[in-house]
Amino acid sequence: MYRNMLSLSTGVLIGIVEMFFSIKILKKWFTKIQFIPLKKFKYILTEAPTEFFIVLIFFYASSALLGSMITAFIARNAKKAYAILTGFILFIITLFYMLFYPFPLWFKIIILPIFLPFSYIGGNFIEFLQRKKWIN
Repeated sequence: MYRNMLSLSTGVLIGIVEMFFSIKILKKWFTKIQFIPLKKFKYILTEAPTEFFIVLIFFYASSALLGSMITAFIARNAKKAYAILTGFILFIITLFYMLFYPFPLWFKIIILPIFLPFSYIGGNFIEFLQRKKWIN
């Protein structure tokens, strides 16, 4: 039981850290918002070009995938269920995050249904690798 809770908290933490660092990395890629400090995050979102949000979608999907893979790898049983639970928790956190910051509407519509399918894929992938005895 404790191992499953540890796996869930580790996967969610890794997913959140990847989401926040992706914003920090992406900010450096785009010259229009490069010199705006992260303390003025609302201003960054209003000035960011569309390409910023398109790349951010891929980073958010990869954070759900990586977090669920780590959760499924550490969990002892019900690997897919804990991986999907990781995606659901990341979904809830992102939902509240989207309410308080001025993300574009099209970004909100696209990003919210991404977490559950990618977390399922991550849990399924780890379960497949462990079934084939490629990883322990």
